[in-house]
Amino acid sequence: MGNVGARERINYTLVGAVANQASRLEALNKVYGTEILASGEVARPTADRFVWRPIDRIVAAGTTEVIEIFEPLGESDSAPRHAAFLEHWHAGHAAYVEGRFEAAVISFRAAAALRPNDGPCRTFLERCAAMIEGGVSPGLEGGSEGGWDGIWRFDKK
Repeated sequence: MGNVGARERINYTLVGAVANQASRLEALNKVYGTEILASGEVARPTADRFVWRPIDRIVAAGTTEVIEIFEPLGESDSAPRHAAFLEHWHAGHAAYVEGRFEAAVISFRAAAALRPNDGPCRTFLERCAAMIEGGVSPGLEGGSEGGWDGIWRFDKK
């Protein structure tokens, strides 16, 4: 953050890596059907104040850094209201990361049954279907030595 511009016209603005990451996170809301996304750098230190849902581990277009992204679901006192949904979501998310896409579909469908308009459920159900149809399994896509590593890589901004 700082002043940018000439003496006659000064604009206090945010620049640099933090601004780029914030811009990328904002754009990812369209991909996941969310309103707010935050990095793990924000979610982890505030986990005692907010209910966070892990969404994905990604590499944004034009970068090589893996970013964990989270969605805030509410303040911590709302945790009981999200418990059943998050149980299914966490099971689906873990299965997805492990490359067990059929199991992930079952859990994401159960989560979606509780929240029919949930964008991330829709996104991950579509991804899992594509992975199953394409024959992707652990050892075939993405990560080290060609193995699935649970990280989604974006090639377009």
